[in-house]
Amino acid sequence: MSQICINVPSLQIQQTIDVAVTVNGQKRVMNYRVETFAWPADLSAERRIERLRAFIGSYDAGWELVQIGPAAGGLIPVMFRQRSAPREQA
Repeated sequence: MSQICINVPSLQIQQTIDVAVTVNGQKRVMNYRVETFAWPADLSAERRIERLRAFIGSYDAGWELVQIGPAAGGLIPVMFRQRSAPREQA
């Protein structure tokens, strides 16, 4: 799938972003979810990565990983896209 970049406002935990895209007259709605993951400085980098992998691996199978953002304030934003969003007619 091709990628586009859309700036969105800051999100709270477990909010969903809905994006509607029209391609050749067909409208497709894509759902994105941003989760924040704790990134505690008191753990080793290896342990934090293990915990992040476990979090992503156990995430709802209806959502796929899109992006892992930079750590800020002890948290990392993790973005998921819903695997099959409904299609709409234009």
